[in-house]
Amino acid sequence: MINCNRRDGSARAVNEVAERLARRGHDVHLFARKAEDLDLGLIRWHRVGGPTWPEVADFGSYHLLVNQWLKRNDFDIVHSIGCNTLAANVVTIQNIQPAKMKILKWQAEREKVSPPRRFTRWLYLRTTSRAESRLYTAQPGRPSPLFLPVSRGVAAELTEYYSIGDAPVRIIPNAADTAIFHPISPAERRCWREANGLRPDDLVCIFSGGEWGRKGLDYAIEAIARIRRPEVKLFVAGDDPDRARFHAQAAALDVADRVVFGGFRGDVATALAASDLFLFPSHYEAFSLASIEAAACGLPIVAPRINGTEDFIQPGETGVFVEHDAAQIASALEPLLADSTLRRAMGENARALVEKHYTWDRIAAMTEDAYLEHLERLRAQRENA
Repeated sequence: MINCNRRDGSARAVNEVAERLARRGHDVHLFARKAEDLDLGLIRWHRVGGPTWPEVADFGSYHLLVNQWLKRNDFDIVHSIGCNTLAANVVTIQNIQPAKMKILKWQAEREKVSPPRRFTRWLYLRTTSRAESRLYTAQPGRPSPLFLPVSRGVAAELTEYYSIGDAPVRIIPNAADTAIFHPISPAERRCWREANGLRPDDLVCIFSGGEWGRKGLDYAIEAIARIRRPEVKLFVAGDDPDRARFHAQAAALDVADRVVFGGFRGDVATALAASDLFLFPSHYEAFSLASIEAAACGLPIVAPRINGTEDFIQPGETGVFVEHDAAQIASALEPLLADSTLRRAMGENARALVEKHYTWDRIAAMTEDAYLEHLERLRAQRENA
């Protein structure tokens, strides 16, 4: 992983699983530029130098160095997030670049992006797509890696875009830390709302993340504008370089006082738990960590049928599917906003589903099992060669 922390979704997954595997007695090494929020008493960190900007230089230099270093080491498992190294024999797939590129191309046509930024983004996606193809496409004489897509949708994209041959595929989803993301008391809820300019009786839809265009914030803002109830608010946790466009949209729709742009949060778990539902009309995800964490906080999930949500949302039980249409989203929100008992029941079901299937302890155990099965498969292949 290029940078490990608990802010970025992919990096957070690395930290959570790596620490748990180390506690299970495995010798865990991490090759990364940065290692933040990680117990380095358990994990040996190999610092990888190189340029960190632009993204294509960050990825390219890391990719080159780590490929060389891993050739000189003998690890049982080389686990990569995506195509970070060609030496990987286990690959967690958080997204498929060609699939994501379709959405980003559409998004770029709507954004005000400078030509240099547009070019570096294009070059990064082209470079990482080529690296994906080299690693994911089956090659004669090379053992196939074990692919661990995080959702059924990503697994389908993997085989749609790449000829993986007989490579094993095992879906291991993202998860939430249920000790951090959990429901809070009414007193905590009131305190957080007061500190953030919200009333106790407001009905708060929360949106969380960056890349607002891809994640459909414009649909969320318009949907709130269509619900002509002053107590219905949208709280936006996160930030985006194109923030001015969304502020202008809220003002143009006369809901600037009902859309709270909260910025990057150190208290996102409390922000989620103090809200009433999670509104996330994203165009493309692998398996949104924010959605699982919102569910862990006891919120109904309102999102389109995309990768991850189609695995998690049970309509009427843990959330509601919506379209990329503001009028339809507003219509879907109305019953939830009108019925606190329904919201509470959905939120409790969502929390229970996370506790059963989407905890990091379970994901670490699934990962360990996948490692052992894959090592046995490789051993059998060597013996039969």
